[in-house]
Amino acid sequence: MTTAPRRRAPGPRRRGFTLLELLVVMVIAGIVISLVAVNASPNERSRVLDDGQRIARLFELAQEEAQLGARPLAWEGDASGWRFLESTPNGWIPMRTDVFAPGHWRLALDQVIVAEGGRSTGTSSPPRLIFGRELIDAPQRLILVRGDIRVDIAGDGSGRYFASTP
Repeated sequence: MTTAPRRRAPGPRRRGFTLLELLVVMVIAGIVISLVAVNASPNERSRVLDDGQRIARLFELAQEEAQLGARPLAWEGDASGWRFLESTPNGWIPMRTDVFAPGHWRLALDQVIVAEGGRSTGTSSPPRLIFGRELIDAPQRLILVRGDIRVDIAGDGSGRYFASTP
């Protein structure tokens, strides 16, 4: 005698998730959360590079402002922050406008080096980068140092600046 396969009676089916399905969802959620956590807290190298890229954009704006306003602008920086200065008949004065207001690095730096194009203003103040009225200017190079992290900000003299890590 053969037994016919039993068929379920029509009616409501059980609904819900199996334990295996719940475990798979938990593993996927854990992976996604860990990726978000890693990307949400950037490392020191990324923060210093972000500061370098921000300064590069500010240098481009300062060069344009110096040309449009027909007056030189300057940048001074040290391990804690920076400021922009404008040339007036009474000498250099700090700029307070939104874009050129004094700023601070996201992480304190060990050193800020003006490697090329800087002009020394004496021993009491840091070297300056000067943004002149000319369309083509001398190349400029600034180096931000924090531990073994080094970010170079270089300008080619045409008003374009680039931040990079060697």
